[in-house]
Amino acid sequence: MSEAIEAKERGVAWDTLGGALGEADAAAFAGSREHLAEGLLRGAFALWENPEVRPKLLGILQAAVNSEEGAEQMRHFLANQLFAQAGKSIGVEGMDIYQAAETFGVPAVNINAAAGQVWGAVLMRYVVKLEPITSVPAEELIQLLKPTIQRYLG
Repeated sequence: MSEAIEAKERGVAWDTLGGALGEADAAAFAGSREHLAEGLLRGAFALWENPEVRPKLLGILQAAVNSEEGAEQMRHFLANQLFAQAGKSIGVEGMDIYQAAETFGVPAVNINAAAGQVWGAVLMRYVVKLEPITSVPAEELIQLLKPTIQRYLG
């Protein structure tokens, strides 16, 4: 497959991921603060557990760790698109990581740490396929990660 086609497919996958996670984030932001982490985790794992979506997400993740272009796309997505989508739900147009941090009353690095927890679990579960994280039900993983993510997000 040509690089141009792969790049176009990654772009479509990023848009799909951004829309779906943005909607999940919007629902999580609109809910109670005590359930924020759970809402975010449920939204993320709903996508990763979907057999139609997972191959696209794996392509994005592999591109991010294997090329500077893929890493730049992920940085852009995490820093801009994801928060902008979620910000719309709370009436903040063009929200970025710093505005999200201000909204939560936490340092921006806490949001990076929360994302790192999730991406690390995703990497171990779906790419490395390390047992037992690969085999546990997604619900168990959500419950395991929830307190840590909630602590990061306040």
